[in-house]
Amino acid sequence: MAITSETLDFLTDLLGPDRVSTRQADLDAHAQDESFHAPHPPDVVVWPQNAQEISAILKHANKKRIPVTPWSGGSSLEGNPIPVQGGILLALYRMNQIIEVREADLQVVVQPGIIYDELNQKLARYGLFFPPAPGSSDVATIGGMVANNSSGMHAVKYGVTKDYVLQLEVVLPTGEIVRIGRPVIKSSSGYDLCRLIVGSEGTLGVVTEITLRLRIRPEAVAAVAVFPSMEAAAEAIYAINRYGPTPAALELMDPTIVRIVNQWTGSSLTEAPTLVMEFHGLPAGIAQEIELIEETCRDAGCVSFEKGLTPAERERLWHARKQAHEAVKQVNAGCRAEIGDIVVPISRYTEAVAKAYALAEELNVRIATFGHAGDGNLHVEMLSDKSDPQEQERAHAFNRRLVEWVLSIGGTCTGEHGVGIGKRDFMYAEHGPSLELMRKIKQLFDPNGIMNPGKIFPEQ
Repeated sequence: MAITSETLDFLTDLLGPDRVSTRQADLDAHAQDESFHAPHPPDVVVWPQNAQEISAILKHANKKRIPVTPWSGGSSLEGNPIPVQGGILLALYRMNQIIEVREADLQVVVQPGIIYDELNQKLARYGLFFPPAPGSSDVATIGGMVANNSSGMHAVKYGVTKDYVLQLEVVLPTGEIVRIGRPVIKSSSGYDLCRLIVGSEGTLGVVTEITLRLRIRPEAVAAVAVFPSMEAAAEAIYAINRYGPTPAALELMDPTIVRIVNQWTGSSLTEAPTLVMEFHGLPAGIAQEIELIEETCRDAGCVSFEKGLTPAERERLWHARKQAHEAVKQVNAGCRAEIGDIVVPISRYTEAVAKAYALAEELNVRIATFGHAGDGNLHVEMLSDKSDPQEQERAHAFNRRLVEWVLSIGGTCTGEHGVGIGKRDFMYAEHGPSLELMRKIKQLFDPNGIMNPGKIFPEQ
């Protein structure tokens, strides 16, 4: 529904004119995330500063049945924060403060708008860090990571966002402010409501405060292994996952991605299937782990294994890897870049890589692959000419068939990007009748359906 003058007056009285906007530039800036999904502007953008203001906004919106969409950083890749039904967009990125560092307890309390890299830069002085490491770590916010249960390069060793969320302050659609969880490492007291909210993509409420568990900041060493084929690289990944030791990061880049990243970042990586690895711990332990991993890679056919990188070389290497998706978009400016986010059981990872390339050849689709290979996560970039509807349809068909195959072997359609708009059509195939249980939970929290409508659930 369109925003009425009554609602605009209410929002302006509550927040002041400087934190309420219907300017076209502001609406357009919050109409699209980093995904390929079509933009849809909100009717009004507001910048709240605390839970009490958000509570008042949600009470009003719930009473008037106005859609509300939370927006943290806008770096999502599945249309998660696009306000597809218009309404009020809650821009949370100004709520970006560290509220408290509990150094003795290895915890930090933050607002949702703080950026991942900025948080870890500030935690470094305490010798602590928050591990999940999303690829877009320079723009991803902690609130967005909680909303999507994001992870990234360090998930293979440290786990994902949900493993670090201890306590949340959440504003429910009714305006009620609740605190869920406890600031302790473990609890068996009642339902785990934190894990229910983590990954709910703003469909159940608005997270306004997050208490995170932290880890001690380790010494880090990187290594790069180059392989003659994707099959050989995938075999090495399986052997490392099966027999260990577990690196802190285990990333796969195919030759196309390496070429594009080299072009975009000025790197000089060998244009061949490549594993980028990082090891954390004490020097003696790291040296032993690298020796064992090198032996595993050589057994799989590795043609080059580079170790002993300087800190500056390691930073350049990880910068190149993190730029993979952006590089694909920028180097192929005339193309639509659609990114997949599948996860398969680790025993099927080699097969998944082969399946992606076989399908691409069958359907004549241009792809490039990379991913967090250590946890079975494969990102497939599907390229199609923006002026060629048939090529776009082939890309969609490729994605659909790949995901259907992934689900058939026990995998998931999304490992870290969330469902948003793009993965809704796969939800019943993945979850079956339990999807209706999710709908009931959504109805319980949000009976009027105002919170981020049009996400997660397929149309009935």
